[in-house]
Amino acid sequence: MKKILALSIGCIILLSSCLKEFSNEGEDGAGGIIVGADCRISKIAYADSASGGGLGSLSAAINSSDEVTSITKFDSLALTIDFNSLPQYFANGDTVYIDPDQYFVRTVGTKRIRMFHGFVDPTVPTSPEYDVNYVYDGNGKLMQKLYNFTLFPGITYQEVTYTYAGGNLVGMTNIDAFTGNLISDASLTYYSNIAPKNFLYLFPDENTLPEFSQFFNFGGRSANAVKNVKVRYYDPGNILRDSAVSEFKGYIMSRDNYVLSTYMIGDDQPAVPALEGKLSFSYKCK
Repeated sequence: MKKILALSIGCIILLSSCLKEFSNEGEDGAGGIIVGADCRISKIAYADSASGGGLGSLSAAINSSDEVTSITKFDSLALTIDFNSLPQYFANGDTVYIDPDQYFVRTVGTKRIRMFHGFVDPTVPTSPEYDVNYVYDGNGKLMQKLYNFTLFPGITYQEVTYTYAGGNLVGMTNIDAFTGNLISDASLTYYSNIAPKNFLYLFPDENTLPEFSQFFNFGGRSANAVKNVKVRYYDPGNILRDSAVSEFKGYIMSRDNYVLSTYMIGDDQPAVPALEGKLSFSYKCK
């Protein structure tokens, strides 16, 4: 009964979020499609690249004030909701609770995320609390993420640094701030001839909040369409343990340069809230 109820609620949310958004389902190509003047991703649907069968989707309901009111991850194979958050906005809009205990803090005006407060294990109320401080460069690109335990606000225990070239995020290093050891690093390449509007945020270290990273403001996005992502994971002493390599290809674009679909081939990327295969995008326009 609970599963049926959850499915019904999820369907209502997904249907309501589609009322004013563009969907490219069933299209063979861009054709004459124009998405809109000021639009952002509201849904990522992913399907098996060989059969075309749907695997799932991540969608956001976005209201007339451009605020996200619901985020839902749906498993198309099991017909179940894997994840749902109903963000709540407080005070002057600078704080966004994603559940009763965890929240983002935004800069008033720009709505750019500047801090996150959460639990190491959100399912355990006694789990250690931590904060992430987001640092932006002069061009408004996310430059660093600094982690500290809430009880020790001045002591950074993990530091993520992003590198840009030509307006694109091309590198990432994630280190243990106490030892200097690498936790992970990444390299990204891009198609110089494809410059999409408001496409994916691709922060290769992000494996705890990927469902939220696409729907909130984390600064300027990369100028071009991503081609390859390679993330490397390390054991203490900078010993390479594993890697995840993905290629993005077969971009289908709208006439006004929004990505309608692409293929992510290779490994799943934790930072991309979708499974490997065909990714299709819907948009909400202001």
